[in-house]
Amino acid sequence: MTSVDIGAAPPRQQPWVASVLHNDALKKIVVLALLCGAWEGSVRGFHVNALLFPSFSDVVAHLAKGLGIAPGGTGELWGYIWQTLSVILESFAISIVLAVVVTGLAVSNAWMRQFLSVMTGIFQPLPSIALLPMAILWFGFSRQSLIFVVVMSMIWPIASSLTVGFATISPTLMRLGRNFELGRMRMMGEILLPAALPMTISGLRIGWGFGWRTIVAAELVFGATGNSGGIGWYIDNSRLFMNIADGFAGILLVVIVGLFTESLFRLVQYLTTHKWGTESF
Repeated sequence: MTSVDIGAAPPRQQPWVASVLHNDALKKIVVLALLCGAWEGSVRGFHVNALLFPSFSDVVAHLAKGLGIAPGGTGELWGYIWQTLSVILESFAISIVLAVVVTGLAVSNAWMRQFLSVMTGIFQPLPSIALLPMAILWFGFSRQSLIFVVVMSMIWPIASSLTVGFATISPTLMRLGRNFELGRMRMMGEILLPAALPMTISGLRIGWGFGWRTIVAAELVFGATGNSGGIGWYIDNSRLFMNIADGFAGILLVVIVGLFTESLFRLVQYLTTHKWGTESF
């Protein structure tokens, strides 16, 4: 009889095999592929009416044509998505500036701190799309109405994250800034914002997510501004003319842009707070 070494270690996997098995990105791709396959198989297997629910391959074909990357494509989707992105980028910039100013004032002033707390408590639970009728009343059917609604959805999560970030800053850093007689703006730029960067990036991610959902919803209700419309208007217009595959292509494009921007925020986190050791994934 041959002896068996009970204490022997199990055979080691090849490095590339272990890397593949533990690759989170690959797992996500596999899950997405399974979902797309289930979508395609269900529609074709149960012979679902294409006017109700098109197949995944049909939606991808319409998306490719809309982006102009397939033969006979128009590329019209680029104009719609840019219209939406231009509104949300402008709103994002305004929201960041307002949140930094208001939160910076709240750090050094008790009344401003209470004002920010009350305003955040009022507006953060409120779906900002509910303000769209009032925005139309005040600004008319214009780009400013969309910007107002999107800013109202973004500014409060950003301000809340900044407030939490500032509250967790070491008092030693604050005393150091006062010892160097830094003014309010230099204190904000050189101490507060860098120290609160992890919560700041988190707030920006959350704010962008709220804004992205709000702008698409607002365009679905609002329609076009002037002679141009965004991706939400495109989706609703596709429904109106029974171009269901085009509507699903627009929805898929919204998801793709959302995932892309989320990846950009995660990349910024990895290159800054994660590498600096102030935050772990």
